Amino acid sequence: MPSLPKQMLLFAALLIVLGLGAFLASGSQTALMPAYPGVVLAILGGLAIAFEGGRRHLMHAAAVVALLGALAPAAALGIRAAQMSPLALTVNLGMLALCGGLLILMVRSFIAARRAT
Repeated sequence: MPSLPKQMLLFAALLIVLGLGAFLASGSQTALMPAYPGVVLAILGGLAIAFEGGRRHLMHAAAVVALLGALAPAAALGIRAAQMSPLALTVNLGMLALCGGLLILMVRSFIAARRAT
């Protein structure tokens, strides 16, 4: 199984592709929303791979980004899911699934690391 920073890079790439694809399909600047946490996660993942000494701190910062990346679409869906276009609904659900899935992987990894010490 790949290391968590490498998995995070995969999730970051998927978020960026989701945002760019939605932007190309709609032309709306707000369609890029998944790409923003994707870029931040990619940067943090790259830094975590490069600087093993600071990996723990970088991964915790990435967990905060993933949490916020899951909360934003969850709030939007809770408030106005019925008024969303099919594309907006798909993008919000995709961002929620990707950020939420990454956050679950990270929490499991943090728990396993804590138990190993």
